[in-house]
Amino acid sequence: MGDRAAADLERELAMLAQVRLRLRASEGEDFRIPTTTVDGVLDELNSLERSPWDPM
Repeated sequence: MGDRAAADLERELAMLAQVRLRLRASEGEDFRIPTTTVDGVLDELNSLERSPWDPM
């Protein structure tokens, strides 16, 4: 992953962390983000880390 992609990902993860904090502040400490959302973020991360020559 290039420096720019890593920086973009870091910003997005920081934004997600802030969203989670705000949701928990308004919904309560037990509020959980659905796993499908987390799965989507991890899938995007994995696609950025893959080499263009990697067939999957």
